[in-house]
Amino acid sequence: MSWLRPHRRRAGTSTTEQGWSPEEVRGLEDAVARAPSVHNTQPWELTASDRTALLRERPDVALEQHDPEGRDRRLSCGAAVTNLFLAVRELGWAALVRRGPEESESDDPLLVATVRATHRQQPSVAEGQRFRAITRRTSYRRPFHEQQLPHVAREALLAAGNSSDVHARWITGIEEARTLAEILGYAARVHRKDRHYQRELAMWLTSGQGGVDPGGGIASEDLGTEGVAAVGLVGSSSRLPDERQLAEWMANESIMVLTTATDEPAAHFRTGEAMQFAWLTATSLGLVASVITQPLNLTEVRAGLRDRLGLPGPPHALLRFGYPVPVPSQHRF
Repeated sequence: MSWLRPHRRRAGTSTTEQGWSPEEVRGLEDAVARAPSVHNTQPWELTASDRTALLRERPDVALEQHDPEGRDRRLSCGAAVTNLFLAVRELGWAALVRRGPEESESDDPLLVATVRATHRQQPSVAEGQRFRAITRRTSYRRPFHEQQLPHVAREALLAAGNSSDVHARWITGIEEARTLAEILGYAARVHRKDRHYQRELAMWLTSGQGGVDPGGGIASEDLGTEGVAAVGLVGSSSRLPDERQLAEWMANESIMVLTTATDEPAAHFRTGEAMQFAWLTATSLGLVASVITQPLNLTEVRAGLRDRLGLPGPPHALLRFGYPVPVPSQHRF
């Protein structure tokens, strides 16, 4: 899955004469548009009226080979809910989030969440920091700096990834790293040899021809080519790292796995919320991150990770956190 930083608002956003001001609505739109989404498709629609924002899933945004069950699409929508919540809080409103048509008392099966501004309330310091991180968040698909994350940062990220419905835990020790390397290596080989998958991926590369939605696409340089990211989004010409080397890299990184008790669509939405919450927390701490979901679209990969790592439920996303490698300064003579 390619989680790119979107560059524009989704079409289809609407408002009425009552409720939020046009400036406030534009702020909500911009925050939602900056949520990470599979292949930068932004598979949602935002409607705002009467100080209530509704986020709906767009199932017409389909990736038949990459995301046949819509799992990544739902993760994307969940991430957008997190940004929407933070944007409402940044406007100085308490935000009541109702998820799905059941909580929202709606008969719309595509409704992901309703966020309603209930009364004036200033955002907390942490909420403000995460909101400001929205514009800085990006996918870092290169090897991290060798500096290890301090314990306090790992604890903050773990707390951000955990919720009442989502369980977050770190990949710990060389044995778990070897297990992860073995299973992700298998998935990478499957996807690299899948002609239908590779044809669809090529259509979504911004350097490709045709079939690319004007608002979506993946820049060729955003495909991971080094380190752990090389087994994330895999192209037909990707060079896969040696499994032993991959395990050593994984053991030296901070890799978080997000799981839920069930594998229902609602669990995917909630995982997307937690994923983005942890990602923005990392950005606010001066860290960089990337997410790996492509391998988890294979049923045997999810089952293998759950059984061999002793996870409490099916895994939906892997997040890598670390420090960026400093860019050498350019000297002019």
